[in-house]
Parts: sequence; C-alpha cells; structure tokens
Amino acid sequence: MVRRQLEVNLLAAWRTTAAALPPLLTARGRVIFVASRMAVLPLPLAAAYGVSKRALVAYADALRHEVGTHVGVSVVYPSMVASPIHDSTAEAGLSLRGVSRPEPVEGVVAAILRTATARRAPRDVATTARGRLEMAVGRHAPALADRLVRRTLAARLAAGDLDAAPLAAAMVRRHRGR
Repeated sequence: MVRRQLEVNLLAAWRTTAAALPPLLTARGRVIFVASRMAVLPLPLAAAYGVSKRALVAYADALRHEVGTHVGVSVVYPSMVASPIHDSTAEAGLSLRGVSRPEPVEGVVAAILRTATARRAPRDVATTARGRLEMAVGRHAPALADRLVRRTLAARLAAGDLDAAPLAAAMVRRHRGR
C-alpha cells in the first residue's frame, strides 16, 4: 500500500514532469501538481497517502528552485473529492466523513484552471476559502492544527465511528484505555 501510494502520488508525477521538462523550459510553461490538504494537515490512519502528497509538495519546492526562473510551478490543494477512490476506505470503516469535508470536483477543476491561466504561476492554491484557512493553520500554527485533528479524532473514537475498522483497532483500544 505504501509503495503504491508513493508510485501513484509522487513518482508518476515526477516521471511525467521529468519527461515534459525540456519542452516546458523552451516554452516557459507551467507545471501544476494536485496534492491534498493532507499534505499540510495530516490525518491519522492515512499516513501513506499523506506522506506521498507531502513528498509531492517537497518535489514541487525542489523543482521550483531548479527551474522556477523558466517554468511556473504550482500546487493545488483540494480537500476530499467524493469519488469511487474512497469506497474501499469507507468499506474498511475508515471513511473521511466527519474529518474532511467533501468538495465538488467542479471546484477543484476550476482551481486548476485558474492556476493554469493566472498571469503568474501561483505557488500554492487552495480550492476553497476553508481550504485557505486550513492551510494557513497547518503551516503557521501546527500545534493548533495538531490539537484540532486530535480533538476531531477523539470525537470520532468516542462516537464509535472507527469501531468496525480493523486498521483502527489498536488506536481504538489505546483511546479507551484497554
């Protein structure tokens, strides 16, 4: 699972960008990565996903330093987009509902289009106003972000939201003091 997340979320983007870089440099083009707010606000039980998206952002930073004088490099940070990709997670009892607010795919596409057509390539782009706030808290007040995530997780655990999730069993036991 970890290798697959890294392959899909980091290495595929890296390889594609490397292949496209020569013509992008010539054309003074743009690279737009789609990360996730989990790259800024990591959530429990999704470490591989969060790490892979955080690594993608680190790659964008490195790329920006290497070619940013000739190629615009932007990262778009959507929250959860309701799609079949979340079905297996939900079936495992690890739904992000109540932790991450779903947003319509149209809003994500609109943010990508705004990024692609902006006069100057923006560095980081949240897809919603709430996303801008979450990113600011995650970056500038990480201890507060940690407390908010812990509080949300404690509420989900107390409500029994993760009781049926085998992957969360140890965390449920720790939370209940067993």
